[in-house]
Amino acid sequence: MSRSKRPSTELSCLQPLESEPATETNPYGDRAHVLAATDETSVFESTPTVVLCPNCGDVVATHEQGLPKVVPQFAICCSTCQVELRRWCAVAVDAAYRELVEPPTLTAMTQAYWNEWLWAGITNYKGQPRNDEYTDRLSTKASEFGWDWELTCPLCRRGISQLNQEIRDVCDSLDYHHWSTNPDQGITLCRECHDIIGFDSYDNQVEKRAHEWGFRSRNDLQIVRLALREAIVTDRPVQLKMAADLVDRYNLIQSPDEVKELLKVVLRDSDLYDRFVDDSLYHGLTTC
Repeated sequence: MSRSKRPSTELSCLQPLESEPATETNPYGDRAHVLAATDETSVFESTPTVVLCPNCGDVVATHEQGLPKVVPQFAICCSTCQVELRRWCAVAVDAAYRELVEPPTLTAMTQAYWNEWLWAGITNYKGQPRNDEYTDRLSTKASEFGWDWELTCPLCRRGISQLNQEIRDVCDSLDYHHWSTNPDQGITLCRECHDIIGFDSYDNQVEKRAHEWGFRSRNDLQIVRLALREAIVTDRPVQLKMAADLVDRYNLIQSPDEVKELLKVVLRDSDLYDRFVDDSLYHGLTTC
């Protein structure tokens, strides 16, 4: 990836089996979900359903009358892999489509679910981040399966092991960044990315800067910095059309249209844009 003075700007698989579009976490459309995600869909309630191991694809449970609306607990050992499967590492599939699913896709689907689950900011009953607990739990299960999965920062895409080598003064987890505290909504980032999007300043200092620059709050400035670092990491120009992806990937409280308008203001004013750009946006990233 080449490094320039600033990120460039521009103002401008499998097919799903049913109507629901395929996504990274649901590559088989609405006919397969990680079991924990079935609480959010009614597609399996009256449909014969099988539960599969995400590693070997073996059937570990059959529900001929369909799944209940909520599966509160699940703990069944896969006899082939000798690994206990839980709600968050088993896949429910419409029994009619059993022969179409493949183990590598089930594995990728489960790992993508883990990433989204962690990145969105897992909290306990007190609303406190519990990233260490879930990171350890998922890492242990990945090791039992023999997967090379590890938690990665959603922004810089570096794994925990790489972060530990490069940033010796951070712990073995990501850091929760609040977009909102009431209600609680945020994203887990590595400490370095957390600091970068906030200009490595205290919240009250960024808040003051936001008002001086004519923005509503520090969130506006942090979103612009987020977009700039995202563009550098992915080696793409900052574009208005990236707004929806930013909202989805980083669990933003703003709508895509609000983010688009924010980017538009910054991209059309070169002097304002330059206030957001500095060398720290490239920290920790490989350049050539």
